[in-house]
Amino acid sequence: MSQEYHTRQTLLYKLIDSNDEKSWDDFVKYYEGYIYVVIRSLGVKQDVAEDLLQDVLVKVWKSLPNYEYREGVCTFRTWLCLVIKSTVYNFFRKKSTRNDNKNVDYDATLHSLDNITEPEINKIAELEWKSYISNMAWENVKDEFSEQSRKIFEASVHEESNQALADKFDVSTGAVRVYKSRVKKVLLREISRLNSELGG
Repeated sequence: MSQEYHTRQTLLYKLIDSNDEKSWDDFVKYYEGYIYVVIRSLGVKQDVAEDLLQDVLVKVWKSLPNYEYREGVCTFRTWLCLVIKSTVYNFFRKKSTRNDNKNVDYDATLHSLDNITEPEINKIAELEWKSYISNMAWENVKDEFSEQSRKIFEASVHEESNQALADKFDVSTGAVRVYKSRVKKVLLREISRLNSELGG
């Protein structure tokens, strides 16, 4: 695969080029959570989503050699989400053709999946990725901060008012701004690092 679009050896390109077990293990470690949340975002129930996760990973493993980067046309995440949608669709199509009383549920899911266009898949891919990578980055950096900093930052996600946060944690509004700023700076740097490393 050509490296002209990415000089950095991202996890994705390492996997495609080497196809070795270590690169695959790294891929699964970083991407299985993302794949799972995308499956769930397609309206799949938790117990079925867990089974489908394994099906998707197998399909990705088999399909990766055919993945081709097309700048401005199809990002890896869009391609991955199309693989996810296809796997989920085929799963429910097989279920719906069986003669049982649950066909209505399967047919409704199939109809819903049919209505998801590629631009909508791209939106799902990006929206879920931003959320997923932000959560991963926070897990990676949160221990670098004091308990007070962590609590204030986590509370700030749901509360925009610095004054309300200051009152809640019995600190000045200036202290709230400093805590938030410090955490945000480190968090954004980690998000950038992860995006770069994972080919985002």
